[in-house]
Amino acid sequence: MTKREERLQEEVDALKGRLRDLESRIDAMSGGRTKESGRIRTFVAGLDEAMEGGIPAGHVVLLGGPSGTMKTSLGLSLVHKNRLEGTKGLYVSLEEGRASLVRTMSRLGMEPKDDFIVDIARLRTEHEAADETRGWLQILQEYLERKREKEPFGLVVIDPLNSLYALAHITDPRADLFHFFTFLRGLGVTAVLIEEASDDGSAFPNHEDFLADGAIQLRYAGEGDGRVAVHIRCLKMRHTNHSRDWFRLEHADNGFVARPLGASTRP
Repeated sequence: MTKREERLQEEVDALKGRLRDLESRIDAMSGGRTKESGRIRTFVAGLDEAMEGGIPAGHVVLLGGPSGTMKTSLGLSLVHKNRLEGTKGLYVSLEEGRASLVRTMSRLGMEPKDDFIVDIARLRTEHEAADETRGWLQILQEYLERKREKEPFGLVVIDPLNSLYALAHITDPRADLFHFFTFLRGLGVTAVLIEEASDDGSAFPNHEDFLADGAIQLRYAGEGDGRVAVHIRCLKMRHTNHSRDWFRLEHADNGFVARPLGASTRP
């Protein structure tokens, strides 16, 4: 190799180094890497495969089902495991306290850290006059904007959406949620909103699934001999060729698993 070729190679290597540095800075600004496919994994084995690898980055997705169907556990796992993969996230709890959520994480085998949990009770104390001034939707939006500017993140879970209705005195869910979902998309993050099913069994009682980019549904199902299982499916996911089949949801040693109905289960 001539001296000229050596100099050219050095310049190429230097440019490659600058590109790697630029990529790292972009990742940090966006809250971390998602995946080459531009998707956020749910880390539910079997479900991600049924959704072309996970949730498209930047989507607003609903996770709905009856009480006790592990919605909160799924949300915590989603944030926790994506953080381990390099995508920073927040878990905004509107009901359950931080200590209780940490205990849930510990029981699920996750490292019980709480640095990504936002306990809304503290915000409620700090903004006691919110009902008379800006309102809770605006306070939550301002908090997320400040947090994103200070510590960039790429994923947020809000649990549950039902409590936000009560806190914000929402009277026209479709109009208010349209603006809130638009805000979340403009924030440039993937958002998962957990919703408790209504008494009549509807996972999305206010038809929020029409406004969202995606909807994941949970239900109870009897399996005979008095046994009851939890089923999960992807009801809707824009820009995704996904299965709409129901899967049996289980928690195994390494996390959540969605098994096709009829497949063998753990004894």
